[in-house]
Amino acid sequence: MKKNVWVIKVGGQAIRNQVHVDSLMSAMKSLVDKGVFIVVVHGGGPQADEVQKKLGIPVKKINGRRITDKEALEVIKMVYAGTINKNLVSSAIKHQLSAVGISGIDAQLALVSKRPVQKVVEQKTGKAQIINFGYVGDIKTIDVKILKVLLSKNYLPIIACLGVDDYGQIFNINADTLATAIACEMHAEKLIFVTDVDGIAAHKGSTQYFSELTIIEAQKMIKNGKITDGMIPKIENIETALKKGLQCVRLVGALSKKNQWIKAFEQQIYGTTIIGGNYE
Repeated sequence: MKKNVWVIKVGGQAIRNQVHVDSLMSAMKSLVDKGVFIVVVHGGGPQADEVQKKLGIPVKKINGRRITDKEALEVIKMVYAGTINKNLVSSAIKHQLSAVGISGIDAQLALVSKRPVQKVVEQKTGKAQIINFGYVGDIKTIDVKILKVLLSKNYLPIIACLGVDDYGQIFNINADTLATAIACEMHAEKLIFVTDVDGIAAHKGSTQYFSELTIIEAQKMIKNGKITDGMIPKIENIETALKKGLQCVRLVGALSKKNQWIKAFEQQIYGTTIIGGNYE
């Protein structure tokens, strides 16, 4: 596979604004024209929450992780592989990108196993609970052959965060984890998380963001309670990526202009870059 592969994970909250989506696609078109091979992975948690509420299906989460029962899985499939995926593909096409919408199910890109029932300590209360996550999958293997074929033909893969097991059962999988696993398997040059925050702040509630941190510094901020909630699993995924050989990972908030996205991806004008270090 050619080098210069970038994996860009786009969160559900970050793509709610079509201005952000259009400017991002325009930036990606410029990067592709310069020879960058881009793989997009997307989530859609907020959108799935809205649909579940409209249908009267309870939204169940613990520590920000979704518990996916049978009814919730049907919503996840509709929202992730349907509405969001196809809207992103159509936006890419509008900006002259030859996009193909798939999911981790296709060609067994993401082969998973059901997450086992496990004891989980709730962050807010400190209480331990036995949790059955339902149809939530943990990645066993990533098979990137389909991505290599698509990229070799200059297609832009846009991937919904679903996976499948050996028996054809579909599972919800964490989009950050899927993007990280794909980036590692493809030996990507860059892994970029487009999130609902502008980077890692010095402390909760601050509008001052670090331009660069080592993973060790980020881990210390978790221990000190300065990094909390949904940012914690992101840091865990970033640590995995760095340990597996990626040089750095970028965290970028949603932006409204093409040039801002390009500066965010190519420089350190926006967002936070996390680099490796001597692991403890």
